[in-house]
Amino acid sequence: MESSDRLRDRWLDTAAGILQESDPGIARQQLHEALLDSFRAFAAVRAPLAMNGGIGGPSIFGQYAALDTSDWPLAVERAGSDHPVFAYHNVTGDPMPVTLRQAAERGWPVSDFAASMIDRLGLSIHQLSLPLATVGPESATYGFVSDGAYLERDQESARSIQPIVRGLDAHIRMLESLLTAPVSAPEHPLTAREQLVLALVAQGRTANGIAARLCVSPRTIHKHQENLYRKLGAVDRLSAVLRAQECGLLPQQPDGAYGFPGGHAGEMLELL
Repeated sequence: MESSDRLRDRWLDTAAGILQESDPGIARQQLHEALLDSFRAFAAVRAPLAMNGGIGGPSIFGQYAALDTSDWPLAVERAGSDHPVFAYHNVTGDPMPVTLRQAAERGWPVSDFAASMIDRLGLSIHQLSLPLATVGPESATYGFVSDGAYLERDQESARSIQPIVRGLDAHIRMLESLLTAPVSAPEHPLTAREQLVLALVAQGRTANGIAARLCVSPRTIHKHQENLYRKLGAVDRLSAVLRAQECGLLPQQPDGAYGFPGGHAGEMLELL
């Protein structure tokens, strides 16, 4: 295991890279690679804890020697009660890193079933758990498998980077949720006139131009704009158009296709 100073510097660099990455898939891969390297692990898993019937939906990464898909579902189903480390965290709520050997010494021995699964899945008894949380709906842990024994200095390293790993994992989950979260329509639908004003705004027309086209005063157009901004949760012309696109109220446009004066993002912010 590397020195505490080198480990800290490595994880500061890792955190900087992940926090600058907008793609959650790439960010999670960076986190996984850093974890595998830091704990000399050839295989690892991120597993929810305290789930009825097992550990829920784990995600595995690394190089599993033999991952028999017919065995894996059964291993997942019974891991919460039969795998010593997961069972230990589920019962005790201990949030600190623990090895498989320690869990066995504390009263959660490796059962015949667990030993069989470790062998059939091509793993080893050298395992270390680094919990993210052990209570509540966000309870989960990272589990690492190594060819060599995990020692006290490995646990010290796990404890030192545990807050960083928790924060990075939470950051990546937030990115993932933003990527997959459905965009809801405005709570208060736009009126027909507000939709027309919005369409003209998207074409880059000014308040005076819209007013002339609709034969109304610029003040009336300003009022329509205020209302549609409020309903869309927007603060300017650009954010109103983008929000309307997300909601399906306007068609998506390729970059730079908007008819705002000058055609540049900075000029799109001109207020009506």
